[in-house]
Amino acid sequence: MLEQLKEDIQQYDEAMEDFYNLIQEDIEGAYSLAMVFMQLANRWSEIQLNANKYCTQLGVTRTAFKDYAYEKYRLSSKCHEFCRVVWRQGKEEYKNNFINE
Repeated sequence: MLEQLKEDIQQYDEAMEDFYNLIQEDIEGAYSLAMVFMQLANRWSEIQLNANKYCTQLGVTRTAFKDYAYEKYRLSSKCHEFCRVVWRQGKEEYKNNFINE
């Protein structure tokens, strides 16, 4: 169970690194990153739900771990929304440029 949590943290860190390197013109990258963050938000919501199991194995308080998991969930959700906005704006701009030609 802890190995899976380590993998989840690693996936989250990799996605955040990709998010920090995201440029506005990369609409395809924004779309795929939005999908990654949607999956991460779902996973961290599930981890938060099972906080009791993780707390006993990690030796931390339930409240501290639940807050940690909630912040990962919340930030994943916000990053998903941001990437979706970048994708939508890029798609609209591409469509408008195509129509104006």
